[in-house]
Amino acid sequence: MSSLVDIVPTVLDWYGIQYPTYSIFKHRPAVKLTGKSLLPVLQQEPKTGWDVVYASHNLHEVTMYYPMRVVRTRQFKLIHNLNHKMPFPIDQDFYVSQSFQDLLNRTRAGQKTHWYKTLQDYYYRDQWELYDVVNDPGEVENLAQTYRKLFGELKDALLAWQNVTADPWICAPSAVLENSGVYKDNPQCLSMDNGL
Repeated sequence: MSSLVDIVPTVLDWYGIQYPTYSIFKHRPAVKLTGKSLLPVLQQEPKTGWDVVYASHNLHEVTMYYPMRVVRTRQFKLIHNLNHKMPFPIDQDFYVSQSFQDLLNRTRAGQKTHWYKTLQDYYYRDQWELYDVVNDPGEVENLAQTYRKLFGELKDALLAWQNVTADPWICAPSAVLENSGVYKDNPQCLSMDNGL
């Protein structure tokens, strides 16, 4: 499995260029690439090391802010909807499409949408969504409450990746990361007391 974070390492590898060493913030470790070069994979099918990818999404366009973090294995996908209390935004082009207008009009009329989700379910997503993408490719059944052990393992892996990438949303949605002032040497997630 590969993702967009593998593009830069691949291009650098292709041209034989070393990734520069630098830090974004004072007192933080040097930035490092989390992706891998795809060039070795083109030569030989890998036996290990290509079984997990991570994803980060903040917005699609300025009116579509909805941060999400994802870890995906060959069989499972865990999605963390950071602003799950906020409705999932609709792209302006999608809104005027025949498909969405049909869903919207059927919902307003109290009719079946002929879709596995209601419009309400589409807008308001669970904070954590876990899907078996092999046996449930449509991602219909959220297994986050059923597969608690796997959920915990994937959640820990996602948190570790967020830590490595210095993700400013690492504490969201229930807390805010404070890494300056008295916390500069020991960053903390400080509760926002928002009930989440």
